[in-house]
Amino acid sequence: MPLTPDQIETLLSTQAQYGGDTAIALPAAAATATAAAVPWLRIEGIAKRFGGFDALRDIQLSVARGEFVCLLGPSGCGKTTLLRIVAGLEAQDAGRVWMGERDISRLPPAQRDYGIVFQSYALFPNLNAAENIAYGLRTGRAQKARRVGELLNLVGLPGSEAKYPAQLSGGQQQRVALARALATSPNLLLLDEPLSALDARVREHLRKELRGLQQQLGVTTLMVTHDQDEALSLADTIAVMSQGRIEQVGSPEQIYREPASRFVAGFVGQVNWLPLRRRHDGLLELAGLPLALPISEAQLPAGSQGELFCRPEDVSLVDMPWSREHPPLLGTVLQQGFLGGIRRVQLSLVHAPQHSLMAELPAHDPACARLAPGQRVALQFRPERLRCFGLPNS
Repeated sequence: MPLTPDQIETLLSTQAQYGGDTAIALPAAAATATAAAVPWLRIEGIAKRFGGFDALRDIQLSVARGEFVCLLGPSGCGKTTLLRIVAGLEAQDAGRVWMGERDISRLPPAQRDYGIVFQSYALFPNLNAAENIAYGLRTGRAQKARRVGELLNLVGLPGSEAKYPAQLSGGQQQRVALARALATSPNLLLLDEPLSALDARVREHLRKELRGLQQQLGVTTLMVTHDQDEALSLADTIAVMSQGRIEQVGSPEQIYREPASRFVAGFVGQVNWLPLRRRHDGLLELAGLPLALPISEAQLPAGSQGELFCRPEDVSLVDMPWSREHPPLLGTVLQQGFLGGIRRVQLSLVHAPQHSLMAELPAHDPACARLAPGQRVALQFRPERLRCFGLPNS
């Protein structure tokens, strides 16, 4: 649901009433850390329907002051609709949005005190960089020029005042759009997939710059993305969304290492799924092979079936010989690829060739370099990283 030109112009021209005459705040790290403990944006029970479709259902989310939060999920999960509701560009059917102690649920966009960066940049093509950045400011000419220069230095584009959008690269246009969003020193920064239109190398570079700038300014930030690498590298906190609901909220490490649902486990990062069954005598079988695995009966009760969740980096090779009492899992190498610091190896299980798994092994290990298709290897898992989830649609 892109904005119309009139909506964009209204947003940019009316944000100035919040802080247009103030200097950009550059809080110290200690002050930012203290502020981060204070909830700043609160989303309570937000629901939205489009006809018979539930776009959002009972969304609850708190964002601390100075925190960088990513709404992560596939297309159609509701993340952009939620951002638009926070921005006042879409009206919710139920629930409230708070900024500090202000209930902004029904306020127009101009009264919500935020800056926004769009996926399409939304720069005015007939205005140069300085004029685009200063568009929403209502200050004197000298103050505008000073602010524009300060912001261009901040985003790494000093001396670009006179350049028009057509004269700037995609990455430079995005920096100008970010400078414009920050011009009025808003208390909230909203980012709608701001890097998705850039090529991979520029996107990775701007991720680092965006994160550094957000930490430097201490501005509370809510960003929409479908790119898991982007969310993992940028966010303090990730809210994973699916089918109009928030599946899990946590740090990047928690989301990656401790997924709360099967959806989160499969959506974020590479993953191996292997069939698991607990026999009535309590023993576990992995694809039919009895193995000692640290899966509790709370995760998988006796007589039930599930799937073992394991990241590729948590699969390793073990040296032979091994104990006959505790034989390892055996795999057959199907193929491998060199990826710089790691080798990604695709294997099938010897006892159940229809089941395959992926291992990511250190590229500097000479044994890994000698792996060849058809070779049999002994495998082991990092036990503390294993989890079990129910079967899909069970």
